[in-house]
Amino acid sequence: MPITDHPAVRAFLHRHADSRPAESRLAVFDCDYTLIQGDIGEAVFYKQIREFLFRRSPAEVWPDHPRRKEIDRLFRTLSTLPAQERASHPAFVQFADLLLSWYFDQLAAGSVEKGCTDIVRLFAGFTRAEVHAIADATFEDELATAPGSVRLGTRSVPCGIRYIRESVELARALTPLGFSLWSISGSSKWSVEPVLRPLGVPRTQVIGIDLVETGGVFSIEAENPIPIRRGKVEALRQRTGTLPLLCASDSRNDIPLFLEARELRVYLNTHGRETGAFFASAGVTRDESWVVVDRPTVLEEPSHG
Repeated sequence: MPITDHPAVRAFLHRHADSRPAESRLAVFDCDYTLIQGDIGEAVFYKQIREFLFRRSPAEVWPDHPRRKEIDRLFRTLSTLPAQERASHPAFVQFADLLLSWYFDQLAAGSVEKGCTDIVRLFAGFTRAEVHAIADATFEDELATAPGSVRLGTRSVPCGIRYIRESVELARALTPLGFSLWSISGSSKWSVEPVLRPLGVPRTQVIGIDLVETGGVFSIEAENPIPIRRGKVEALRQRTGTLPLLCASDSRNDIPLFLEARELRVYLNTHGRETGAFFASAGVTRDESWVVVDRPTVLEEPSHG
């Protein structure tokens, strides 16, 4: 069933179809596992490692890493090699594993904001134009790759991102009604921007982790607030000065943002979890303001729908 046929969604769209808004109609979407099946920020991270796209040693960017001397040694070894020889050198597997473990271990420990910010900070030394090009290339590669997994270091990492049908349908139903669509993500801002482009959402309405620019290049300092958990609410308020009428997300990390939505909350159970556990862990009651999509579907034609 199209999401626009869901009674609560249909009533919401009808309510906003026949009147001119007195104020901006705001709808906000998470990106990873909400608009897309997959994580575009992680995909950019994997590309950065795979293609050795670094301007500064990760040891400089992560001064709190307990094995930073080893990381720096591996980085300098790999930096001296021709590009075509890096992936087959023994140092590459060790280097990739250290970077991947730092990220995933922090997530597992609950340090989501720190882990997500740390991988974005690896782009210190790049210009904004350069990271746009890397993000665009990553997303094109993901859409052209069959969903599955590939080896990076000793890990198996996912590949083949696709759009989620229900989110695309909802976004395209909102646009003709005069809604201003925004996306807020804990991935880097530049990684999310190409995901939103086919939906007509400009860069100025995409919020993600961003870095402070100094002399035309990125520093290791992240812009505040970091758009994760309560930070998403703060970031949206700073930029819009208003609350959304609708919020769509897959994550209980976005409960603070969900609760800011004045009319409709769309929970996409992309990970196949127990729906009741989502509401119990968040300490919220499922009422008529919630729409639950228990089995989101992906688009076979990812860029067109």
